[in-house]
Amino acid sequence: MFTKKCLFVPAALVCVGFICTSAANAEDPEKPKCYTVASLQGSYAVVTNYGAYVALALARRYFDGEGNLTGTFTLNQPKAGSTTGERAIVTGTQVGTYTVNCDGTGVITRVVTASNGVTANQEDDFIITGAIEKGGKFIATALADATRVPSAIVPGGLFVTRVYTRLPDHVVSPTP
Repeated sequence: MFTKKCLFVPAALVCVGFICTSAANAEDPEKPKCYTVASLQGSYAVVTNYGAYVALALARRYFDGEGNLTGTFTLNQPKAGSTTGERAIVTGTQVGTYTVNCDGTGVITRVVTASNGVTANQEDDFIITGAIEKGGKFIATALADATRVPSAIVPGGLFVTRVYTRLPDHVVSPTP
C-alpha cells in the first residue's frame, strides 16, 4: 500500500506538469507575431524631409489594408533661381502598392504626380516603428521610410525621409 501511495504523488505531479505546459504553449510568448499588409490600414499624416531640411512636405496617405495606397501632398521648396530665399508650393497626388514583411519592414512602390508637371515612379523602404494589437493583429500607428533614389520633384539629388502617424478612424468634431 505504501508503494502505491508513493507512486501516486509523482504521477499526479507529472500529469499536472503536462497540463500546465500545454496551457502555456497555447499562448507562447516566444513565438513571434507577424506584421502583414493588413497592418497598414487607414489614414496617416506624413511629414517629409528633403535633404538637410531644404524642403518639407506635409501629406496624407491612405493604406487600404490589402496592399494599395493613395495620397496627397503639399510641398514647400526653394524657388528655382531665387537669390532671396523665395519658396514655391507644389501639390500633388500619389498612388501605389506596398508589401509588408513579418518583421515590420517593407517596400512602397508609387507613382507621384505633381502640380509642376513632374510624374515619377518612386520606391521607398519603410519600417513600422509603433503598433497596437487589434483583433489579434498588429495595426501600425507609426512608421518611417526612406527613398531609394533622390527626390524627383526637388532638384539637387536630395535624399528624402518620411515619418508617418496613424490618424484616428473616426475624427470627432469639437462641440461648440
